[in-house]
Amino acid sequence: MDISVLWLYVLLVSVLLLFLVPTAESTVLLWACLYRLQICPFVTTTTTK
Repeated sequence: MDISVLWLYVLLVSVLLLFLVPTAESTVLLWACLYRLQICPFVTTTTTK
């Protein structure tokens, strides 16, 4: 299985969970934090070296 196909399936399952499960907001926040988006509540503004 190609890795891009795997990512497509994971994204598809996440979108389905978003529409089917009322508590799917945590799935959106999980993806936001994985991709380090601005809407992630756990992103800090400090950097560690």
